[in-house]
Amino acid sequence: MKSIATVPVFALVALLAACSSGPTRKVHPSTASIQQIVVQADGQWRVTLRIQNYSTFAMHFSAVDARLSIGGRDAATLKFAPDIDIVGSNSDVVETRVTPQAGTTLIGNLDYTLKGTISTTDPNNEFSFTTNSHLTPAPGLPDTWR
Repeated sequence: MKSIATVPVFALVALLAACSSGPTRKVHPSTASIQQIVVQADGQWRVTLRIQNYSTFAMHFSAVDARLSIGGRDAATLKFAPDIDIVGSNSDVVETRVTPQAGTTLIGNLDYTLKGTISTTDPNNEFSFTTNSHLTPAPGLPDTWR
């Protein structure tokens, strides 16, 4: 009789032990896209980049290294350290300034490709990504595309 009474106790202990490990951490490749480009008076572009963390936990984003092509032509290189934490299944925006390649002008609707890598330090990962999208002139905001 004594051994039958201990079976439920052992089952309860095993069940509690199985639940104590917490949620599973799943790493999914992160991506980036352009939210906005503003042409500055000095000819540089102020680029607002949206970084998307598809993983199930917060990650620290330490580097972005990407080539921006507009209309199939190389336009600029985005290489900077965002130094930002983004919670799981979420996104955030960062800004950087870039010097466009000579002869690159922004006119009308823009089809763009952003291709490169995003690095994280917590955990230590590097994700390759390619984003194809478009930007349109922002009404009432001169030299601004969204």
